[in-house]
Amino acid sequence: GDTGYISLCKSIVYQQLAGKAAAAILLKFLRRFGTLKDLTKEDSELTPDDFEFPRPSVVASLDVDEMRECGLGQRKSEYMKAVAEKFRDGELSDAKLAALSDDEVTKALVAIRGIGPWTADMFLMFHLKRANVLPTLDLAIRKSMCKHFGVPFTKTTPTHDELVALGRIWEPYRSVATWYMWRMSD
Repeated sequence: GDTGYISLCKSIVYQQLAGKAAAAILLKFLRRFGTLKDLTKEDSELTPDDFEFPRPSVVASLDVDEMRECGLGQRKSEYMKAVAEKFRDGELSDAKLAALSDDEVTKALVAIRGIGPWTADMFLMFHLKRANVLPTLDLAIRKSMCKHFGVPFTKTTPTHDELVALGRIWEPYRSVATWYMWRMSD
């Protein structure tokens, strides 16, 4: 199956939620719509990794109210269905996304409701393993870059373009620098 579809759906579940809360919602969703891989495991020990994610055709056909019963909000349910439809209809696939440039992937993903530039950046870095991604919308990255380069940080500065200019020194391995910037913020 298309693992990119699963990655995007999970990122939608996790948007603007604490990790524990999102994992609990994801587990509820998978208990209801996923397929248990190991039937010998105790119910209380199950995690999202113990389930096969439902296929795009399944999620695309789900009723939003059914999804909401798992703790997903109205919008997130709609966003997941939109992702599922793109993969079900073959507009997107792992093979198609892998063949695109970083900018083309971002363009294809942000065209889907509920997927913004930050999610596209995370997908490029962690799913497609692209080496030259600089997520300028990530607050920790912005703060760490300011610290690293000795630039003042405010609500409005530095801008995306200013961060890109500062990050040019790291090309073509900006993803590696991003990792170091995150470590700096820990």
